[in-house]
Amino acid sequence: MNFNLLKKLLFLSIMLTTSIIFAQTVTGTVTGDDGPLPGVNVIEKGTTNGVITDFDGKYSIDVGADAVLEFSFIGYATQEVVVNGRSVIDVKLVEDTQALDEVVV
Repeated sequence: MNFNLLKKLLFLSIMLTTSIIFAQTVTGTVTGDDGPLPGVNVIEKGTTNGVITDFDGKYSIDVGADAVLEFSFIGYATQEVVVNGRSVIDVKLVEDTQALDEVVV
């Protein structure tokens, strides 16, 4: 019985170690034509893992090495970027005038 418990604990520790190895912190700055954009949603696609850029447009998020980051902000076109093992990803969002017209009433 102790052997089964030991096997389960070993398996659990290997799984946790593997997930820690493949996770990484990605940082960067999100800008528009006029400079840094505060309040941009930065979300790991397909998950609920996300952050919002600070006043200077900077963000920091822990994701997997093969994750896809989705950057979205009202009035700007949503942009997806593959992390591809990078630790710094700076993004420039492009204004989406059509989406802005739909928001303004």
